[in-house]
Amino acid sequence: MTGMLAPMELLRGILYGERAKHPIPPMDGALFPNSRLDELEVLDYNLSAPDDVAGDGNNGLLVNSERRLLALGGNNEVRSVATFDSPVSAFARLPDGDLVVGLDGGGLVHLDARGRPLHTAATLDGRPLTGITAVTSDGDTGVYFTIGSTRHNAADWVRDLMECNRNGLLGHWIPGHDPQCWRHDLAFPNGVLMDDDGQHLVITEGWAHSVSRYQIQGSILGEKQTLIDNLPGYPSRISAAGGGGYWLAVFAMRTQLVEMVLHDQAFKQDMMRSLAPELWIRPALASTGSHLEPLQMGGVRKLGIRKAWAPPRSYGLVLRVDNSGEVTESMHSRVGGHCHGVTAAREINGRLLIVSRGSNRLLAAPVKQPVEGPNE
Repeated sequence: MTGMLAPMELLRGILYGERAKHPIPPMDGALFPNSRLDELEVLDYNLSAPDDVAGDGNNGLLVNSERRLLALGGNNEVRSVATFDSPVSAFARLPDGDLVVGLDGGGLVHLDARGRPLHTAATLDGRPLTGITAVTSDGDTGVYFTIGSTRHNAADWVRDLMECNRNGLLGHWIPGHDPQCWRHDLAFPNGVLMDDDGQHLVITEGWAHSVSRYQIQGSILGEKQTLIDNLPGYPSRISAAGGGGYWLAVFAMRTQLVEMVLHDQAFKQDMMRSLAPELWIRPALASTGSHLEPLQMGGVRKLGIRKAWAPPRSYGLVLRVDNSGEVTESMHSRVGGHCHGVTAAREINGRLLIVSRGSNRLLAAPVKQPVEGPNE
């Protein structure tokens, strides 16, 4: 049997290249599927396309929703902090209470705590500042930010995935100064976090299915240290977990069918040329249930029920990862679930707040100590 497998592995390497090096890993151990996301409390704020969440410094929350930055309070109170001409694709709260907002196609905006604009940045190295996917405080008056793609806006992530681009970057901005590029040629960086030690940055790369750590050396980054090199899905934002480690949001899953399409250039180009994007064989933040959606191999109904184990077009997944990059806990919303397209998970005011953009939901979970072994 071994003698037969060797030529097959060689053939896969020739045909698929990186795919042979990074096959989709099995969902076992701490990644074993469950329905924990669907069992969580849903906060009743009636949000439209929420994308990220942060604390407001008191007991309230901040959420970006389409072109608005919202403040969420008690009794389901929703108040608009600021409204922009472009969609808010990322934001962060600074230690002094000010805010920095990333606009999809509109650059970076520095606001005071009341939402009044103070500074803006519209260009980076002479080019329009677009495609911002994540923003995090540098612990002082500036922010680190990621641009998923210099070719497409953040909202057009599906096209960037299909083109297999690797032109994202990491930047740093101190309001009142020009933004600086610190790292380029990244595969759709979609999350950034400064470690508690203030000496390292952790970055997620969607199309590389990976999480990496870099040491901050003045105004440059040191050598790359890979924390996770092969996730079963496309990572989004990452945040610090109480007691050490990280919370990692995974906004969509990889499937064998999509992997095949990504590597079949002729088929892929014909599909992109002749069909509307919503009809492509692709991952999605949510499944519409339309009969026009491409069947994801086993993703069909039987006796009126869509099987939870079917290859997903959309999915919900949050991972708890320790400091060495090992997944210790996972929360899922499987095929047929109601909490797909998770774009952020952050500990705020003693709870884990989870943003399900695909389902327009903000979830709340009690924070527990890391769990070792398979999920129940």
